[in-house]
Amino acid sequence: MKLLAVSYVLPPNLYSQAIQIGRLLYHARLPIAAVTGQVEALANGLDAYPDFDSRLLFRLPVAYRAPLSGLWHRIAANLLPFYARAPDEFLGWVPLAERAVVERLAQGDFAADALLSFGEPMSDHLLGLRLKRRYGLPWVAHFSDPWADNPFRRRFFLANIRNRQLEREVVAAADRIIFTSQETVDLVMAKYPAAWREKARVLPHGFEPDAYGDSPRDPDAPLLIRYLGNFYGHRSPQPLFEALAAILRERPDELCGVRIELVGGVPPRMLKSAAYRSLPDGLVTVVPTVDYSASLALMKQADLLLVIDAPDDLSVFLPGKLVDYLGAGVPIFGIVPPGASAQLIAKLGGVVANPRRPAEIAESLQQVLHTIRERRAAGITSAWGDPQVRAAYSADAVAERFRSILGELAGSAADG
Repeated sequence: MKLLAVSYVLPPNLYSQAIQIGRLLYHARLPIAAVTGQVEALANGLDAYPDFDSRLLFRLPVAYRAPLSGLWHRIAANLLPFYARAPDEFLGWVPLAERAVVERLAQGDFAADALLSFGEPMSDHLLGLRLKRRYGLPWVAHFSDPWADNPFRRRFFLANIRNRQLEREVVAAADRIIFTSQETVDLVMAKYPAAWREKARVLPHGFEPDAYGDSPRDPDAPLLIRYLGNFYGHRSPQPLFEALAAILRERPDELCGVRIELVGGVPPRMLKSAAYRSLPDGLVTVVPTVDYSASLALMKQADLLLVIDAPDDLSVFLPGKLVDYLGAGVPIFGIVPPGASAQLIAKLGGVVANPRRPAEIAESLQQVLHTIRERRAAGITSAWGDPQVRAAYSADAVAERFRSILGELAGSAADG
């Protein structure tokens, strides 16, 4: 089965979406051609799948320059209801990419058997929709995040209406719809007919088992807790800061010999709280963003890995970074609301606490510190976490499930 994949970012672009979707296609071991944005115009790096293009039949890069940038972009984004949010700032790329695909396929040396589209950005799905209507091929639409139901997209009423219209067209036309968690399936598909829900499948992101290096942890070094990733919007380290401040007030010895690193972007406004300022020097350190391969090594060398998500009643998001954590085989503590991340961490054997409850975070963190101290004292170096759960998220296991979904398309086409 030859596949035509639509993904605005793919390796060597250093975005989480590029790496995760690139990993899926890399391990799919199928003949794949890809249409993408212009690589040179995006953030680049060669440490994540530098040989990615060798796995493709060809890459069709389509250059696109947004009509506005800088100050004008920010002004338009704040004043115009549809600008850069119905569905996103890449909408203008869609007709350019469609034209490029039509011209490339007209050469006659490549005939796709099926279409794939990967959102974010959701403009990828609009290109998939156009190609589906033009060529009538079986189509798989893959959602790393929810679209119209995404809580971070709800600020503009008119854009919300338009996004619901666009999402409905995509869901109606796609032959299979992939989400990364069951919670996302339940959220997105609840508003659609039951027959459409039957097209939905769950396929999580995967991790690369051999990508973490062999650097051992120093048994005499301080206990090292790491969070890797960026903070933005309502996702803030403030719940962690408040929990640490509470532990220092009530049981300061619990944090003796503990060092916490926040690796990635932390907006300065998030480091101005009274809780953060009350922490002693050296307890929490902010480390700049590192390359992807370096981030995996940092995970492997930690004693504990943190997941911190925005407060909510329910979170459908399953971050790619959490799946990367699984590959490191290091204990995980989640400061996360009920939902996809909390369930996965619990299935692994980890501990979670609600970001709205600092006292619960403080109590749970002390429990986890006791556990990792015991692991270190016992000299345990084997991978942490339920092995069956971890195995289900390996890149090869996820790719096998992906091929199974594609096999359903082949069977449907044969039946038709």
